[in-house]
Parts: sequence; structure tokens; C-alpha cells
Amino acid sequence: KRVDEQKRERETEQRQRAQNAREAEQQRQQAQAEQQRQAEQARQSAERARQTQVQQQAQQQAQSQAAADSSQYQPLSKEAPDYPERALDKGIEGDCTVVYDVSPQGKVVNPQVQGSCHPLFMRPSLAAAETFRYQPRIVEGRAVMVSGVKNTFHYRIK
Repeated sequence: KRVDEQKRERETEQRQRAQNAREAEQQRQQAQAEQQRQAEQARQSAERARQTQVQQQAQQQAQSQAAADSSQYQPLSKEAPDYPERALDKGIEGDCTVVYDVSPQGKVVNPQVQGSCHPLFMRPSLAAAETFRYQPRIVEGRAVMVSGVKNTFHYRIK
């Protein structure tokens, strides 16, 4: 009897230890899950803060760009050149790029043909560019010269 009793006590102790071990494991898993949940919340919070910061920076850039754009040179009048009669008679088509500066008064200065352009298109392209008028670019409250402005004229027979 006594041996059976000791055996039952040992089994009870073993069951109790196993139960305690299971409970400890459950608590450890719950604590780990809680840590993961908190870490995920912190990560999400940091991501939201980062997104908010990115949005604010984008808004500031957009506002700065809008302010800068209002001080950029803007075309006021641009008229296309007449198609040269000789090019029309010969069925010649092409493009002609003209590079020029815009003066503080908004006038085109120093127009030059850039790249390859059929000789028949050079003179009308340069003449047309010289008639362009711009709203001058404003920097620190003063109108300034804008260099290297390009305009490509497309000559197509329709």
C-alpha cells in the first residue's frame, strides 16, 4: 500500500510539474505574443509618423514649387512661322530647334538654330522666335535673364 501511495504521490507531483510547465510555457508564449503585438503597434505608429512627415515634406515642396513657378518666365505670345513656299513646293518636311535667351524685359535675344535643320526652315524659325514675348522670370523681386531656352518648330505638310 505504501509503495502504491508513494507511486501515486510521485505521479501527482509529476502531473503537477507538467501542469506548471505547461502554464509557464503558456505564460511565456502570451508574453512573447504581447511583446510582438506591442512591437507591431510601435512599428505601425512609426510608419504612420514617417508617412505624415513625407506628406508634409511633399506639401512643402509643392508650395515651394508653386511659389517658384509663379516667378518663372511664362510665354505671353508665340506665333508659329509661315511654311516656306519653296519647302512646300518641294514637299520638304522637318523640325528646327532654336535656342535663345529671354531678357529681363521678356524679349528673345541671341536666337540660334541648334542641331540639324533644313536650310529652308532656318530663317522663318529664327524670325518667329524673335517675335516671342515672355513674362520675365523674377528672382528675389527682380526680373532676370533666362538662358538656353529651346523651342522646336515642326514643319509638316497636311
